[in-house]
Amino acid sequence: MTTIQKGYGCAFGGGTIINAVASWKGCAYATQLKTYAEVCLTDTKSVKPASSDCFVRGSISGNPDADTRLIELCVQSVLEQFDCSKEALVLTKSEIPIAGGLKSSSAAANASVIAALDAIGEDLSPEEIIKLGVCAAKEAGVTITGAYDDACASFYGGVAATNNKTMELLQRNEFHYDVLILNPGQSFSAETDVSRSVLMKDLVDIAFEIALSGDYKTAMKLNGLIYCGALGFDPEPAVSCMAIGEKFGVAAGLSGTGPSFTALLPVAESLPETQRKELAVVVSKIKENWAAQFPNGKIYETKTCNSNALEESRRFSEFMKTNRLDLKNTEISDLKF
Repeated sequence: MTTIQKGYGCAFGGGTIINAVASWKGCAYATQLKTYAEVCLTDTKSVKPASSDCFVRGSISGNPDADTRLIELCVQSVLEQFDCSKEALVLTKSEIPIAGGLKSSSAAANASVIAALDAIGEDLSPEEIIKLGVCAAKEAGVTITGAYDDACASFYGGVAATNNKTMELLQRNEFHYDVLILNPGQSFSAETDVSRSVLMKDLVDIAFEIALSGDYKTAMKLNGLIYCGALGFDPEPAVSCMAIGEKFGVAAGLSGTGPSFTALLPVAESLPETQRKELAVVVSKIKENWAAQFPNGKIYETKTCNSNALEESRRFSEFMKTNRLDLKNTEISDLKF
């Protein structure tokens, strides 16, 4: 098997302001945690096609048993759209916990579509890129609503509010916060009891209108309490976090359909030194509190991201090709572009 063309893409993970499961209207924000994708076009047919002339095989770095259907469908969709009959290998490598409500699927889809386009030297509009990934996610069964809000946040950066039923971007704004993430270590994505969530539609609609008004933190808190009640999660991780961070107006809530919780804090670098030190103490206390509640969980510190995934992917691709690197043998910590 000989690799004849390579392409690269990356996209951002994120957190939830409004979960779209109840009403099809959602709001999400991007974080600086990324998923990277590499697509290699080869001259050998290594996989039988299901109902297509495309041959795509996927793998997820560090998770050999993970379902690769989403990234394979993303690449296949691109190849089919441009009548490209070459075989492809797609590899993703990620900083984002899988199936935790942290937009890992949207990031993987966006990154894979962008990488496939890069490999064949073609372009699509941002809307077309996002919709290809959303349709692939629906077909792969990794999303309930299509997660158009998550996909838009992952692609455009900032905070995005959408109508997922019509795949319409209603609002996109810059979003500047430090972010704490609690991943308790359990995964329930795509197994949500939709009927219980739909019962909360009226309340979620109120929270969504609050988000559209720009009060994202209040919307996030309300959404978290609503969905914790509907899905049977204990809201204590969010409530205890907000109690500890009350002085700094910390907002926290369930992300996606769980099990992860995220918290929004002031950007430390924007504060005077005295407040910065006080905030550092608050962050330490929140992390200690979460660790005590979930000894086997993982806690991540990151920031919101306002970058565009396509622009970031172009820098990533140039870095990889200029340095003649391959994603499999390159550590994420070495991806400095």
